[in-house]
Amino acid sequence: MAVYMRSKPYLIPPRPETLITLSSLLKQSEPNLDAVVNVIKADVSLFTVVMSTANSPVFSGASKFKTLRQAVMRLGLKRLYTLTELILLRKSLSKTGRLDRFWDTAIEVAELAAELAPKLSKENPDQAYALGMLHDCGVPLMMENFPDYREFLTQHDGLQHASLSQKEREAFGVDHFSVGAEIAESWKMPNDICDAIRLQVYYPTSLLTSADQIGESSKMLFCLVLLAKNISERYRRYWRIDSSRIENYELKHALEYLGLPDVDYLDIRDGYLDQLEQKY
Repeated sequence: MAVYMRSKPYLIPPRPETLITLSSLLKQSEPNLDAVVNVIKADVSLFTVVMSTANSPVFSGASKFKTLRQAVMRLGLKRLYTLTELILLRKSLSKTGRLDRFWDTAIEVAELAAELAPKLSKENPDQAYALGMLHDCGVPLMMENFPDYREFLTQHDGLQHASLSQKEREAFGVDHFSVGAEIAESWKMPNDICDAIRLQVYYPTSLLTSADQIGESSKMLFCLVLLAKNISERYRRYWRIDSSRIENYELKHALEYLGLPDVDYLDIRDGYLDQLEQKY
């Protein structure tokens, strides 16, 4: 395998004009709702995905939105902006193609994390959802810039976070967790999310130490996503990063941080597995 030693062998995709325009509109003291709706409508693919995402159970509940204006009013402008940001970032990172299963799994993890947040913590479900979507967002960029990265993942299937990031740095000069944090920072994501993505580089050490500057919120969010990944993996038996299953010993520190006994977590997981069975 080739070894890459350049300091920046990749290019972070820029924030699209649509997002910049929305950000400008939302910074106004009284945002113009019609202007926001028109910006999203101007991008047919964005409009379609916003509507389908807004109508998912995690956001819409039992009701369904028939128009974009209804979706905007029900979701609120802040949540709508977060959704738009995630959708556009996914679009920007999907140039390599053949990533549908990767993003489908990311959506499932995001939805599970959002549902777990109010049950196991005081964290904002929207933040948990965003981290679920973004925690491995460095993978598509690595695939785009390193031709043998996909093969690398297959060969190192099942490694724990810290071991995987070390192997990546040895082979490519950078790890996908650090790349993902850089992407999130470049797109002006909340600091808690950026820090939670970077926390994965040295998990579980990074979760246990108090010497770093990563806040409790970031650590809690990451623990929620780790549990969500475990549930998703148990159901799908597919996850490109940890597809040989996130073993219980890796969950141990996250469960302790959440104050959640193993037995209670297994009950929670079984409940979600039943839901997923009924859903699909």
